[in-house]
Amino acid sequence: MTTIGSTIEIQGLCNQCNAPIFLNHCTDWYGNSVVTLNCWNGHYKWIDFENIDKELHVDPETQLVTYIGFFDAP
Repeated sequence: MTTIGSTIEIQGLCNQCNAPIFLNHCTDWYGNSVVTLNCWNGHYKWIDFENIDKELHVDPETQLVTYIGFFDAP
């Protein structure tokens, strides 16, 4: 493992793009603990939701973002 600074440890390299893989831990909008292992390009090896409420009903998102781009401001 390689350490960047004192808090982020590289867990390996992505099989798809060869970018560093990181172990991330955060809390989602509903208060669930989410642990992911993914590269910085968004390729996920796995996602684990902890303490998720089995009774919670969430409607699927219907207005998905199909493209994110950048442009040069004048």
